[in-house]
Amino acid sequence: MLENWYKEKRSILDFRRGPLGPHFDGFSDYLKERGYTVAYGKRLLGTCCQFNAFLIEQGISRCSKLSEAMTEPFLEAFLAFAPTTHARFLPRLKALAALKHLFTYLSIAKVSMLPKPERVRKPYHWLLDRYLQHRRSEGNVTEMTVRRYERLLTAFLEALGKDAQRKRFKRLQPEKLEAFLKQHLQNSTENPRYLVSALRQFFRYCAVQRLLPIDFSGLIPPVRRYRHASLPKGMADSDLERVLTSIPQDTPVGARDYAILVLLMAYGIRGVSTAQLLLDDIDWQHSRIRIRAQKGGKEVLLPLIGAVGEAIVRYLPHRYSQSPYREVFLSAQAPFRPLRSGAISMIVHRYFEKCGLKLPGSGTRTFRHSWAIRALANDSAIKAIADVLGHRYLDTTFIYAKADLKTLRQVALPWPARK
Repeated sequence: MLENWYKEKRSILDFRRGPLGPHFDGFSDYLKERGYTVAYGKRLLGTCCQFNAFLIEQGISRCSKLSEAMTEPFLEAFLAFAPTTHARFLPRLKALAALKHLFTYLSIAKVSMLPKPERVRKPYHWLLDRYLQHRRSEGNVTEMTVRRYERLLTAFLEALGKDAQRKRFKRLQPEKLEAFLKQHLQNSTENPRYLVSALRQFFRYCAVQRLLPIDFSGLIPPVRRYRHASLPKGMADSDLERVLTSIPQDTPVGARDYAILVLLMAYGIRGVSTAQLLLDDIDWQHSRIRIRAQKGGKEVLLPLIGAVGEAIVRYLPHRYSQSPYREVFLSAQAPFRPLRSGAISMIVHRYFEKCGLKLPGSGTRTFRHSWAIRALANDSAIKAIADVLGHRYLDTTFIYAKADLKTLRQVALPWPARK
């Protein structure tokens, strides 16, 4: 009800007129159920009230005549009176966010089913959509990886132009494709390793599905990479302690971030595993925690370390209790959605910068490397380390053997003396 947000009758009467008037009570309840603060909720409602006034001026009396095409004319009128002196004040983005909430509610309440914008079909979508569906059906590829394939292949097929059409694609000649690939790889700003891998897998699929006469994956030049050429970078125990002590645990955000970093440090898990940790994965009765499989690895069931359990217990009272999501770590502000792996990485980077730590490739992977290096230094078996890290093959774990200085000193040969 609007009365939960506004006390003045004049303000409420202003909302209850026009085409959106009968729906503002439901919209205000929709915002309250999602946990929005009074200040932010009133800002959203206020912008939508101005949109309602705009509709009245346009002679629109029913929601059935509402369309998203009216958004742009409203923004032009709205921004004409919006202050723009503050550098961080972005009135257009804030107004668009408010209208997005409104349109979402109207669709959920079936008040106005706004037509979805039609996707612009490109000549290569016949192939790209089919390939992406194939990658999703494999089951061991995350949606984030699928989106990365889509970005890389869209740029490639867009550059391929008319040759990406169904009939012309099947008649591609090796000489022409090889010259084009060489130019595309030189001009692309994408990570060469990711781009080469995506293109090779794509061409292998096309060959298996007989979309091309032969497998053209061999035309893609390799990216030179020396296996085990670099040492895994870890952190000193003193730096790990500095990062933890920099987190204010008496705030909802601090309690959440502290639990995330303790979890990363204690088990060396990936950021995506932290993001996907569910409340059901923590067995409090038997003091166990389940880490789900990633990158084709193995699911791991580990003892729940006391420090990790205590950190999560301190965070849970701050977690939005009415959320339908089962993920442990949610955003600290409405609409309280689960954090993604990218958000976990940003949290780690923020505290690294706060402590003044500048490490090459610093992030969640640094905690993973640090854990493995410490485990080796404490004489843990390589098989046990592989099990905790979720590695399916021991070869993946042997990279950390190069950082086991304690063992390497035992096999080092004496430096030959000068004659």
